[in-house]
Amino acid sequence: MTDNEVIMENFNNVNHIIDDLKEEMLNDLSDLIKIPSVGDEPVGSCPFGSEVQKVFESFLEIGKRDGFDICNVDNYGGHIEFKGESEDIFALLCHVDVVPAGSGWDQDPFTATVKDGKLYGRGAIDDKGPTVAAYYAMKALKQAGFKPKKNIRLIIGLDEETNWDGIKYYLKKEKTPCMGFAPDADFPVIHCEKGLIVFDLIKKIEKAENLNEHRVKLVSLKGGNAPNMVADRVLASIENADLTNIVNSYVERTGHTVQCEKTKTGCVIKVAGVSAHGAMPEKGVNAITVFCELVKDVEFSNDRINDFIKFYNEKIGFNFHGENFGIDFEDVPSGKLNFNVGMLSIYEDNIKLTINIRYPATMTEDDIYAGMEKTVTGYEVVKIDHLAPLYVAKDHELVKVLMEVYKEFTGDNKTEPLVIGGATYARTIPNCVAFGPVFPGEASVEHQPNEFICIESMIKSTKMYAEAIYRLCK
Repeated sequence: MTDNEVIMENFNNVNHIIDDLKEEMLNDLSDLIKIPSVGDEPVGSCPFGSEVQKVFESFLEIGKRDGFDICNVDNYGGHIEFKGESEDIFALLCHVDVVPAGSGWDQDPFTATVKDGKLYGRGAIDDKGPTVAAYYAMKALKQAGFKPKKNIRLIIGLDEETNWDGIKYYLKKEKTPCMGFAPDADFPVIHCEKGLIVFDLIKKIEKAENLNEHRVKLVSLKGGNAPNMVADRVLASIENADLTNIVNSYVERTGHTVQCEKTKTGCVIKVAGVSAHGAMPEKGVNAITVFCELVKDVEFSNDRINDFIKFYNEKIGFNFHGENFGIDFEDVPSGKLNFNVGMLSIYEDNIKLTINIRYPATMTEDDIYAGMEKTVTGYEVVKIDHLAPLYVAKDHELVKVLMEVYKEFTGDNKTEPLVIGGATYARTIPNCVAFGPVFPGEASVEHQPNEFICIESMIKSTKMYAEAIYRLCK
């Protein structure tokens, strides 16, 4: 019997270590949540802003504290490494940046709050909590005396919620792992991720025809915080009219949350939606969509704004699959396309609408843009981002091992590998899938107010990660 087999013959040893490390694990997570690591403009040598840099350095220090090798790749990303006996690398693909907090929280989003067995805070489930779980799985294996064949690298991404420039830079500088998983989605295993497209629709309005200064004037509008979030608020400044009666009638009819505050020259309209992940827009209430429906019968002074409002209501509206946009595609492996409006801005010179699409795995980026071509006539289309789909067969060795671990820990022999519209770092390297942390039946609270991680589930997933790492790296 090898040393590893002796050490791991009774895996309860590792599980006991994880139980003993619970308080330390939660303390580390709480410290990371305190840092509001929302991506920002570059500052000096920090390509993703000072707060992302701060959380990155803090996490590397945790690895250094526990005796692991650490690596910082020019502040674009890095890793904490558990050295193995071969040159092969097994990756745990994580990220420590977060989306903006948004509105609707019952507590400070950047103070970890423990209540009723849950730890609340922005990043608790996406992805600081799972990152800490994966790290402590490594730490427990190390303490148990495990000697991996492969080098185990917990790779720390810094702009997963935006453009993925960091992970791209990191992988250009470092050797590509041969296999791995990303603890950034759902159990049991995500074997397929839809393609992702982000683009802006832009229409110039400063030279609009038929300007009528006696009509209602939309001075400015700002809605949403990020492309991959359902827009949860709109703030619009109106002149030449008080729309209180229109707002009150709309609220009474629909139940949506809209306020109208009278000003000296008109009014300010505030719409409160419900945030959700852009891959699941049906779980939220889009404040931009609510606003456009609210003002559908208002004649604004600028006819190009009127044309846009009509376009939005007819071609987008409260649809989630591009039904009227020319792209209501679907396939067998991955299901329907997901369509999310993330941001809208209207100012003096232009209208800019930011759209986030998750498209079926058997399709291409070109298919999507070709499908919408007629719909967006009259708008400038500015491509922002694209990620090709991920597909790993259910009979792949990695998927089979992870499914075995899931079944043994949960007793669930019915749930099959899943398909998601979300994008994880799993698609950046070969032979990689997402594995947890959300169990079947648990709420999906990423990108939402009052985001949390169930502490019991976090400990359980840590044990599952340790078992999976052992089986794939022994």
